[in-house]
Amino acid sequence: MIPASPIETLILAPIRGVTDVVYRDAHARCFGGFDSAVAPFFQLRQGHPLRMGELKQVAAENNRALRTIPQVLTNHPPTFSAALRELSAAGHAEVNWNLGCPYPTAAGRGRGAGLLPDPTRIDSILAEVMNEVPVRLSVKMRLGYHDPDEFRAVMEVLNRYPLSGVIVHARTADQMGDGLVDVVRAGQALALCRHPFIYNGDIADVDGLFDLRRQLPQTAAWMIGRGALRNPFLPALIKGTPVPPPDVRREALLKFHGLLFDGYGQWLSGARHRMDKMGEQWDYLAHAFSDSQAVMSRIRRSHPGNYEAAVEWVFTQPLA
Repeated sequence: MIPASPIETLILAPIRGVTDVVYRDAHARCFGGFDSAVAPFFQLRQGHPLRMGELKQVAAENNRALRTIPQVLTNHPPTFSAALRELSAAGHAEVNWNLGCPYPTAAGRGRGAGLLPDPTRIDSILAEVMNEVPVRLSVKMRLGYHDPDEFRAVMEVLNRYPLSGVIVHARTADQMGDGLVDVVRAGQALALCRHPFIYNGDIADVDGLFDLRRQLPQTAAWMIGRGALRNPFLPALIKGTPVPPPDVRREALLKFHGLLFDGYGQWLSGARHRMDKMGEQWDYLAHAFSDSQAVMSRIRRSHPGNYEAAVEWVFTQPLA
């Protein structure tokens, strides 16, 4: 399908444990297409500054290939404000507040999506934080925690504050990453939202995105997560780059793997940690090959001593 006009803005979604600084750099250098990224969240600790490793993950000098916005997870206004000041001092002009994390360790404790049933508390947090916020603040949320209509009251609160954008993942927290996205309610959230609206949820191919664009025509930007992890060429294809021939795709995928493997060797301590991290990446990268199950089977059976031989075999397999 040839779109009537190009997609303006694509944002890499924050996926904890996967879209870290190494991944972001490697994807930008090998495939391109994204205009920016939101980093996986920092879970703020009351009374403590950000860890040095967290600051390094989002530091401009480590994210030259792709502009990256830090994301924070908290329900404690003083800690929230302190983190915004710290990130501002580190040179960041924008920070994203996570109101979408569905995991019980966060949502069950009234953070992330766990705040969505309580718009009054969201209001009180923003009232305190926005009074002296030193950066632009955006929000990433779900339609609701349990109830997919919770977004209505939350959006009324968000509209009272000068946010730089609202990202809506069109699922509830109960759905986690499964089940159908609710495009109808996403459209209702778009109609209510007075800020730049960013859609997130199940963008897996070019046709799918342009179908969403017809349904949500006022959307300011599009956030892509698992669709780009499984097909790292997708953002560039959306931007109009032709599908590369198989030999070019294989070369790009091999370079991408090499950057990931070398990068984690520099960022992580020990071969076992690097193998664990590569295993997380292969959960997605395997989809680039026709027989993804055979690829994952070979990778899972590998160990530091024979991993490179396993990878060499994988890259002789037919591409998807």
